[in-house]
Amino acid sequence: MELFGHLGIAILSLLITLLANTAAHVLPRPQGPPPAQASTPMQSSELGIENSSLQSAALGHELKYAVMLPPSYKTDTKRRYPVLYFLHGMFGNEGEYQRRGVAAKVAAFRDQGLIGEFIIVAVDGGRSSFYLNSKSGVRYEDAIIQDLIPYIEKTYRASGKREGRAIQGISMGGWGALMLAFKHPEMFSSVTTHCAALFAELPQPTGTDRRSQFMTQLIGNIFGNPPDEAYFRSVNPIYIAETNAAAIKKSGLQIYFDVGEQDHYGFTEPNKQFDERLTRLGIPHEFHVFPGRHGWEYMISVADHSYAFLWKNFKGEGKASPAHAKSSH
Repeated sequence: MELFGHLGIAILSLLITLLANTAAHVLPRPQGPPPAQASTPMQSSELGIENSSLQSAALGHELKYAVMLPPSYKTDTKRRYPVLYFLHGMFGNEGEYQRRGVAAKVAAFRDQGLIGEFIIVAVDGGRSSFYLNSKSGVRYEDAIIQDLIPYIEKTYRASGKREGRAIQGISMGGWGALMLAFKHPEMFSSVTTHCAALFAELPQPTGTDRRSQFMTQLIGNIFGNPPDEAYFRSVNPIYIAETNAAAIKKSGLQIYFDVGEQDHYGFTEPNKQFDERLTRLGIPHEFHVFPGRHGWEYMISVADHSYAFLWKNFKGEGKASPAHAKSSH
């Protein structure tokens, strides 16, 4: 049965828009004025954010990341903390999490008692990697699973257990978070995404203009040139949900995703259809369609739902939180 038949057009529209807006250096870029958090961000020191890097064997070069440490990290020196790994959208980097105001919003959730304390690691996933091991040999999946996570758990006082490990993404990072969690469900307690860039069919670029050339190069770098349909399915969370359904259900992986009702890149219906597919497969999950468009402003407007969800699903060591903190709505 054909699924998401219009997504080739949607992803083409997305990429054409990206090419036209490369001066902005980041995706997604909301329309209209930026949110207040993005224009007057809290300083890294106020948020406990440190910028660093590690030598990634998978990539053959340094992998940059930003780590947000909880307030008690430097004083409660015997405590280990749960960790959330955050994946940005296309043309972004590890600094987006702070620049776009998400870090400040999460700090506010913590201060309000919606969530407790945990470490957040925002990783640089490159401009358009989709966080997978591409056909061109760029291995972002291995960089995260084999290099980043073990390094973080050796370098910081991280829980180091599945119950204290979660992954989250926005847009392209939503694809990446779902793909990594579904391929490695034994590694994560939960996966949460906002306006995930999901598409079930390979986009088919046509023409010889600059935009089509960009599209062809991007798809070729990730999925092969010519594109390898079998490989495309093997790294696509839509199909991994089916091929790895038994392991996902057995693991107890908790799944949350939402999308804006007015997503202007066309990902509202694909996320709805993904919800329907998971339901047919019998994979428990939580899904919402909220008012809003595509991007960081939308994510900030609904992030209380996903952060309450992931905090509730952290278990065991490191889950201790201030007496006033709540574990769910």
